[in-house]
Amino acid sequence: MTGKADGPVKLLVDSLKIYSPTTEESELASFLTDNMNRLGYSGVRIDRAGNAIGDVGRGRTRLLLCGHMDTVPGRLPVRKTKDAIFGRGAADAKSPLCALLVAGAAMADSGIRITFAGATEEEGDGAGIEQLIKSGAKFDYAVFGEPSGADRLTIGYRGRVALHVSVKTAGGHAGSPWAQRSAFEEFTAVLSRLKEYEGTKQVQGDHFRSLSISPTLVRAGSYQNVIPNSCEATLDLRLPPSIPSSEAVSQIRSIIEQGGEGVQIKLTAGAPTEAYEADVGSRLVRAFQRAIILRLKARPALVRKTGTGDMNTFSQRSDAECLTYGPGLSRTSHTDGESVQIRDYLNSIEVLKEAIGQLANMGSGVSG
Repeated sequence: MTGKADGPVKLLVDSLKIYSPTTEESELASFLTDNMNRLGYSGVRIDRAGNAIGDVGRGRTRLLLCGHMDTVPGRLPVRKTKDAIFGRGAADAKSPLCALLVAGAAMADSGIRITFAGATEEEGDGAGIEQLIKSGAKFDYAVFGEPSGADRLTIGYRGRVALHVSVKTAGGHAGSPWAQRSAFEEFTAVLSRLKEYEGTKQVQGDHFRSLSISPTLVRAGSYQNVIPNSCEATLDLRLPPSIPSSEAVSQIRSIIEQGGEGVQIKLTAGAPTEAYEADVGSRLVRAFQRAIILRLKARPALVRKTGTGDMNTFSQRSDAECLTYGPGLSRTSHTDGESVQIRDYLNSIEVLKEAIGQLANMGSGVSG
């Protein structure tokens, strides 16, 4: 790539060379603030959660461009070919992050006040987005950077609750399993009941609108010939927009806490993240649809994903219209083959610039 493409491509490659797994984003934050200063952002800062933030442009309409700096653990060699860039975070989500940064700077004269934020711990407990919310800054629109492709808009994510199940029994000698109850077998019975419940919350052919329960961590037993007297398990509960987390947790609790004689079963639910689905007729969605048509001559695809992102958390506590957008092969996220097509990355920058211009033409959004 030559000419104008060199800057954005070099920015992305250099960012990939900085290893930034969750809670280790400080070096990348410094890199981003240096580049924000170079690109003309003002008020460049690193906040209490380690977020890298800067502002550009003026106007009544306020736009947040938010990508996350952290990646899952695991170093990968950074490699650039004629058509693609490879490395940890190439898809999830440094290519969307850098695209947002570059596009924001390019639209300084759009008539919109733009805040760029490189957030921490999106792959962890969401400390970065929580701090952004606590800062009290108000926005009309918010765009979150995640991979989906330059011609695709992510308008929905399912909600999530981490469930911890604790099962306790008397345990005993493995040579006489009829004489005592196994905490592990009691857990498998619980899991079977939960799978039956899961089956009642399915929408045929639509995973986004279906509930799912996945055991992710299970620990039981202490010795090879001793029946387990305790079992600890973590379950990943994902929720469609039609099911509030409080409703699902209440129903699951009634299903789980049915231990018989000599069996104690306890459910602990983590902090919930509610599902989010954007209004397809919102100004923000329409602006991006127009941008994709104008810049890429392509038909925009509206995507609803089964995972969960920072958009969920932010949208529940803000009046801003939200969506998620960014380049990258999402199927390579969290894999050893993480990559982004260079054309897709550069196209996404053009779409972002056009979408910001479209928003400027539309005027102020929710907060006026």
